[in-house]
Amino acid sequence: MHEEEYTIPEMVDDVRAGKMQRRQFMKRLTLMGVSAAGVGAIVAAAASRQFASQQVPHQNLQHNVDHLQRHDEHLTNQSQGNLHQLHNDYAEHAVVEDSMYPHPLVGRAAIMARKSAGMAAIPGLKISVTNRIVNGSQLTVEWVASGTHTGNYPGLPATGRAFSIPGVTVVVRQNGKILRESLYYDMNEVQNQLGSK
Repeated sequence: MHEEEYTIPEMVDDVRAGKMQRRQFMKRLTLMGVSAAGVGAIVAAAASRQFASQQVPHQNLQHNVDHLQRHDEHLTNQSQGNLHQLHNDYAEHAVVEDSMYPHPLVGRAAIMARKSAGMAAIPGLKISVTNRIVNGSQLTVEWVASGTHTGNYPGLPATGRAFSIPGVTVVVRQNGKILRESLYYDMNEVQNQLGSK
């Protein structure tokens, strides 16, 4: 199949079938001119279809409110560096997919090691939520992250530079715990702003 004939829905199907890696999919979308937020929205929509068969047809308003409140608490704990509370927010075998890493982080210990390193590298990280949508167990969040890179992070030595990047996170919860968290943002833009590229 020629590149120009390879449609986004076909790529989504190939990712689901394991014929294409998520990272390669995100890179192709970026090369097509799709923004980080757009990439996140496409992947979220694909995930929404994937989880649709597992959803209860009607979700009550209180469920949505609870999901949003848990997310607010998660962001507060992250901005305050409360690793203990963040640890408790993830399921034992949770999976985090992050644009920074080539492979998913699997399990609470790996996730918390990443969170800890991130908080040390960018202690004043601020996440401003611009939009959120709840669909059953899934929450899709558009955000802008900003801060100053004052500490070393694996693969990114401290630069002392400020940054501000938009992105999208898709969170799937089960029994109140984060089961899957996928973060989408333009890693090239992060490196450009930090002067590390």
